[in-house]
Order: sequence, then structure tokens, then C-alpha cells
Amino acid sequence: MDADTSTDHYTIRSPFAHTGLLCTKNVAEDLQRLASPYLPLQPGPSDPGTWRVASHATPPDGAVAESVTALGEVAVDYAVDHTERTLFHLAPRGDAWVTQSLLRATRAIHRSAASRRGVLFLHAGLVELNGLGVALVGGSRAGKTSFIMASVLNGSGVMVCNDDVSLTVDPVAGPVTGTGWPRSISVRLDTLDLLFGPERARSVVTSLSHPANETLPSLRASGIEQHGTALIYPWEYADLLGTEIGRSLTVDAIVHLSLADEPTDTGFSPVPPTGRGALLDRAVLPLPNKHLNIFGHEPDPAGLLRTHTALTALPTFRFRYSFRDVRHEVDRLADLLRDQLSP
Repeated sequence: MDADTSTDHYTIRSPFAHTGLLCTKNVAEDLQRLASPYLPLQPGPSDPGTWRVASHATPPDGAVAESVTALGEVAVDYAVDHTERTLFHLAPRGDAWVTQSLLRATRAIHRSAASRRGVLFLHAGLVELNGLGVALVGGSRAGKTSFIMASVLNGSGVMVCNDDVSLTVDPVAGPVTGTGWPRSISVRLDTLDLLFGPERARSVVTSLSHPANETLPSLRASGIEQHGTALIYPWEYADLLGTEIGRSLTVDAIVHLSLADEPTDTGFSPVPPTGRGALLDRAVLPLPNKHLNIFGHEPDPAGLLRTHTALTALPTFRFRYSFRDVRHEVDRLADLLRDQLSP
């Protein structure tokens, strides 16, 4: 049981929605740090009729049970009162899990609202690479996280998000804007070894505060994740790399990223306009949230089509890189993009 369970009201806002929080002061302070710079938190109650997320509160008898389990993590239990539009966190207890649970639920509400506004969600990271906004598209284990971290360490990159970027296009001015969301960053352990050396990498892992890091080693032991992973909160990522995190960025180019099996398999090639749509569709997320999709997410077809059309008009490339030489490969891609996109 937490030492202080007295709760207060807070509001979180985004361009798509605002939601209420009912939680302790300690949880609110931790959540504000985790949500920055994406979702600002302010003291005070939200407007009537908006969704609220509550901890240390008893749900009514008619609330519907919901349980969410991410791979390698413990189950998180909620109860949902649809009439009063309130989601209650039930378990596990302890400030670390309560904070993580409330952040996930708040993010899910706002991403669902964004989906109804025509926002397109893409399995991609977004980084400012030597002044260019680059969407790095690829599925799990495509090397996005390793590449983005290496770009920041090289001094040429600023991360907006590591994965699941949301994209919109201004119907008048036309540029595509990518926006990040507060979510933990899943990093391969051999990426940390490669970038920092084994000794410092071990120190980094033991210092991390995400509660799921206590259970994630089971994925490596079971063979599901052969390299092992750790979850890093955005503020820990910023501290580790000595950087700031951007909230949004104009997208100048799309790069479909993959890892080469051998150094001789690396390569860079433009994607012709006729092949961009099908390649992009493979990375579009059909749901705005990986696990907690209970808030409605009926997309706006006109907005999605407008964004999809604008994305396929952007310069698009394939880049296959060598994991072991990632810091050199960051510089190589930056040079290639500068050559391709120069007026």
C-alpha cells in the first residue's frame, strides 16, 4: 500500500482530446515526467463528459472488467464505467505500475480520438537527421531503435519518437507532420552493448525504472526475444544520450529500414512512386493502440486518404544497414539523403 493514498484531479491535453486523472500527487508527478514532452499535465478537473482515468478509487458495481497483458509483462487490470466514462486502475499496485497503467490508458484515449480525426498511425520512428525529418519505417527488429540511438550519439539526430508515429497533413499548406507519443522504448541488450560497451550497458540496465524490466528476462529465457530487451522511459533515454526529445516534426523523407545479414548485403535505393503505396500499407497500424482499444477508433476516411496520398508523394527509399557498423551507417544515410534531396 502506498504511504499516501489521498487523490486529486488533473487534466491532460493533446490536439485531439483532453482527459481527466484522479490519482495521488506522487503518481501525477511521475506521470508528468513520463508524458513529457508529448502530453502536458495540469492540476484541476477536466470538463464534464470527458474520459477520466482513476487510481485508488472503487469502481461501481456495473463497471466492466478489462485485463491487458503485454508480451513478457504482468497483467494490468482495469474496470470500465462506460456510463460515467471512467476507467479504474485495479492492479498491480505500487506507484510504478499505477503510473505506467494510467499513462497507457490516457495515451490510448488520445490516440483513439486522433484516429477519429483522420490521423494515420505508422509502424515507424521519427528522427531529425541533420535537419531533415526522416520517418524510419519497419516492423519489430528492423533496427529502428538502434539506428535512432546511434544517430543521437553521433550528434546528427534528434528523436521525436521511436515507434508508432502519428501522421497528419495540413489540407491547405500540405506538409506532413509526424507526432510522437509517450511510450517506453524497447531496446535490445546487444544494442546497448554495441553503443556503450558491455560494462556501462549493464549499469544502464540496472538503473532503469520501468517495472516490466523485472519480468522481461523471461522472454530471453524462453527464446521469444533471443537478444534480450529492456524498456527505457523517454526521460531516461534523454538522460542516457544527453539529448532532448522533440514532440513533432515535418516529414521530408520516408526510409524503409532493414538489417543486413552480412555487411555485403547493405544497400540504398529509391522507391519509385508506383511502389510506394503498397510498401507503406504494410506498415500502417490498423488500430491506434496495441492493447487497450476500448474507446472507439472509427477512422475518418477523407483524412486518412489525404495523409496517405501526401506520404506516397514524399521521397521514399529503402536502406539496408549493418547492425555492427550502425554509427557509420547513420552518417552514410545522412549523406545519401542530403545528396538525393538537395535542390
